[in-house]
Amino acid sequence: MKVGHIIIGAGRSGTTSLVAYLKQHSDVNFSSIKEVTYFSVDDHYRRGEEFLHSFYSTDSGCLATSDTYLLMSREAPKRIQAYNPKMKLTVILREPGDRSYSNYHFSVNQGYIDPDVSFIQSEAKEQEMLKTGDVIAQNNHGNFYGSLYHKHLAYWLQYFDRKQLFICTTKQLKEDPEGLMLAYFRFLGLSPIEPEPLEAQHAAAAVKSKRLNRFLVNRDHWLRRVVRKPLQIGFVRRAVIGSNVVDKIKAKNREELSYPPMTKEERQFCNDYFKADLAALKQDFGIEFNGH
Repeated sequence: MKVGHIIIGAGRSGTTSLVAYLKQHSDVNFSSIKEVTYFSVDDHYRRGEEFLHSFYSTDSGCLATSDTYLLMSREAPKRIQAYNPKMKLTVILREPGDRSYSNYHFSVNQGYIDPDVSFIQSEAKEQEMLKTGDVIAQNNHGNFYGSLYHKHLAYWLQYFDRKQLFICTTKQLKEDPEGLMLAYFRFLGLSPIEPEPLEAQHAAAAVKSKRLNRFLVNRDHWLRRVVRKPLQIGFVRRAVIGSNVVDKIKAKNREELSYPPMTKEERQFCNDYFKADLAALKQDFGIEFNGH
């Protein structure tokens, strides 16, 4: 058994919709949960390939998963190459300023960033977190860093051939999902199908209880450590995963969120911050975000 395809990000860019379209293909054997953080989270990686493979009931079809922590990771590319050097990778990219702004509000409303810290101020604050090497914290705080697409993709290409990477944009997925998915299936070596339209996926949301959310996402919480060992027993893990209890709790703890549009000052800050990276992204990958 070998996983042959991973969606590596970017977070807050439409990965939920992309996964939903991908799972419509009968030859795609997607993991039992949307994101398997095996290659990105050190504790998961130490559990070995058995942990990764436990999210698949059979080894038939194209084994696929996603993990939006991966794009920024500096450990994951070498781990994935060692596991399967023929791995096919996909990244979906949203206009970087919009993705950063969305990630900022997501992080504030999840309790990761103090609401007194403005969007622009969060860029300076995230530099402190980037020094930790904690990929989860980097994703939760790296509003701007996470949108430096050329920087991250160039690092991945130190380990994988360009032909192994499928790049698409949020705009493409919204405006022409049929054409995009045909190209995507072709990239994966799958027969073409016409995907069914999707309902809206993952509207912006806040959490009702930040304390509960911190428990659900904090791997060092004392209660998480207590239940961790039983969950390593195969049949217990399968029962918990099958019940989808964690996602159900998270859904109950969510409420729809609306946030104000970006100000002119914030948009200009983003334009200046991403200018060089966007120029390199266009030159090396042919990706640009005209009209967002």
